[in-house]
Amino acid sequence: MDYKAITEYAIHVCKQAGAIILEGYYSNDVTVDYKSRTNLVTNIDYESEKLIVESIKNTFPDHGIVAEEGSLKKSSSNYVWYVDPLDATNNFAHKIPHFCVTVALYSREIASTVAGVVYEPLRDECFYAWKGGGAYLNTKRIYVSQIQDIGISIIATGFPYKKDDPDVNNLKQFNNVLPHVQGIRRMGSAAIDLSYVACGRFDGYWEPMLYPWDVAAGALIVEEAGGMVTKYTGEAFDPEYPEICATNGLIHRQLLDCINA
Repeated sequence: MDYKAITEYAIHVCKQAGAIILEGYYSNDVTVDYKSRTNLVTNIDYESEKLIVESIKNTFPDHGIVAEEGSLKKSSSNYVWYVDPLDATNNFAHKIPHFCVTVALYSREIASTVAGVVYEPLRDECFYAWKGGGAYLNTKRIYVSQIQDIGISIIATGFPYKKDDPDVNNLKQFNNVLPHVQGIRRMGSAAIDLSYVACGRFDGYWEPMLYPWDVAAGALIVEEAGGMVTKYTGEAFDPEYPEICATNGLIHRQLLDCINA
């Protein structure tokens, strides 16, 4: 499998979906529904997902697909695509200009993402990586920051939709981390947060209660940029496991210690 060629394909598809998202962003005809009190979905999510999923089915008919808005293609193939057609739908629906489309190809055989793309259509910033090929922003190679002291680091996080459940709502971890860092940012998109770690804008990121389509691409981009991605325990990252800690590697243990304090 040519992972670089797969990534180039995924970039093309993400940019096609990005055009749909941009058109929706500037339109007054977006429809909003509620999956729950805090979890929105729009017609643009569905349109973007339809384009991506149909393209993958046509191009890689034997591959599996798991997409956020319900598209599912089971397969015995080694490969499965994770698709988030519009990450940060809440931002998008409120005209907050911070959202993306992200896709990743995962290999069951080696238990690793092998190609990943995160595309911010408003900024026309495309983050991508393939296994062993490095990480990129548009055409430029990117690397994680070199900050070694968590006290001067900028860390990103997010909060699950179950905000009323203190066992999972991330408030305990947030309060543990806050006194020990320069600042915390909450942007609303796991995929973008991870991409910003990869290019050095953030020094670290953690978040619970996520799904594979949120993090599979971004985690690979961080790793290929020289960073580290694990569970809160420090064990190997698993996109099917609902928590992630990603850093430049230099502050990883410091951030894990704060999260687990």
